[in-house]
This record gives sequence, structure tokens and C-alpha cells, in this order.
Amino acid sequence: MSDRIALALVTLLMAATAHAAPAAKIEQLAWLAGCWQLEGQPVGAGEQWSTLAGGTLFGSSRSLHEGRTVGFEFMSLRQHDDGRLVFTALPNGRNATDFGATRVDANEAVFENPANDFPQRIHYRRRDNNHLHARIEVARDNPTQAMDFPMHRVACGGPGVHE
Repeated sequence: MSDRIALALVTLLMAATAHAAPAAKIEQLAWLAGCWQLEGQPVGAGEQWSTLAGGTLFGSSRSLHEGRTVGFEFMSLRQHDDGRLVFTALPNGRNATDFGATRVDANEAVFENPANDFPQRIHYRRRDNNHLHARIEVARDNPTQAMDFPMHRVACGGPGVHE
């Protein structure tokens, strides 16, 4: 490779790096903290997220049917030391799966893992301070395969929560 071509490639690489989007910051997702009730589902079905501390949000979700828990998931959103923002899911006691942030702003976050069978994409969108829309979907092969989870904010452990 000639010196001129090498210099041109280095210049292009530096320009691309200088214009790269800044890394997603977990602080942009602090609005997730709190308790979220799934629309049209029994009381207690939904997600609960901790407050942001130490670069991490911890979450859990619960699905109910006829008064019994039929599904659960433990989750974390963590800002790694290298700057990556990662969503980790542990559904129904199974092994952890990581999803890297591909888009994050003040009202929306998208996490992807194309190697996972389902889901491959996790999407959270804040409609306003009291309404949230979560979506999981397949990013390859069948992008129409998806599940939507509209939620509204509720008091954590407040009135109406029962077994």
C-alpha cells in the first residue's frame, strides 16, 4: 500500500471517528425508574425498575394469569466501563442474554442482539411521564414477529396490589 493511500485511509478513519454519535448514557433512561402496570392485565403484571445508581438500573417483570405468576424476568441496564450501554435479560430463571444499545435518547431506547432467537430487539419508548410502550421483536427473517407491552405508571406497592 502506498503512503498516500495509507494516509488517505487514516484521514478517513479519523474523520469518521470524530463524527461518530456519542455513546449512549444511562442517565437518559432514568425515567424508567418506578412501577409500570401492563395495560389490560391483572394488577401486579408489569415491570418495576430501581432508581439509577452506580451506572445501573435493575428491573423485574411479572406476567399473571388467573391470579398466578406464569412468567418473570430479571433485567439490568448497565453502563460498562468501556462506555457500552447493555440491557441484560434473565427470563424465567434462564441464562443471561445481553443486548447492546443501538439508539438512546431522552424518550426512547433500542437494544439489539441479532444472534438471539427471540427477541433480537428490545424497544422502550416513553409516551409521556406516565405512559410507556415496550416492544420485543425479531430483527431478521420475520420483522413482523413482535409483542407489544403498553404500560402506565403506578405507585410501587400501593393500594390495589394484592395476591
